[in-house]
Amino acid sequence: MNLFNWLLVGHFVGDFILQTRWMAEQKTKKIMPLIVHAAVYTVTLALLALPAGGLSWWGIGLIFSSHLILDQRAFTDFWAAKVNGNTDIDWLKITLDQSWHIVIIGLATLTLFRS
Repeated sequence: MNLFNWLLVGHFVGDFILQTRWMAEQKTKKIMPLIVHAAVYTVTLALLALPAGGLSWWGIGLIFSSHLILDQRAFTDFWAAKVNGNTDIDWLKITLDQSWHIVIIGLATLTLFRS
């Protein structure tokens, strides 16, 4: 598998399988659950990237910082309202959030972010 595929697997593991109820319910309200979730997510992706050569510190930083921004929800809510015209369709906001995570994963595969 290539780096993108490993990161995609890591995304599903870190964002769904390893995310606790506490993280999911509190990450938009309190900083600690958000930081813990972003750290667990980032470590998961970094470890699963190793078979494909790994990520640089820049790549790890990109994944961690973008996850903090996206999962806090302000950016996603802004984008949904201003670009998509959506303020009340929850499944569309979830899909938008996941799409941004995949875009970040794609960026992380660029040479600048690889080991």
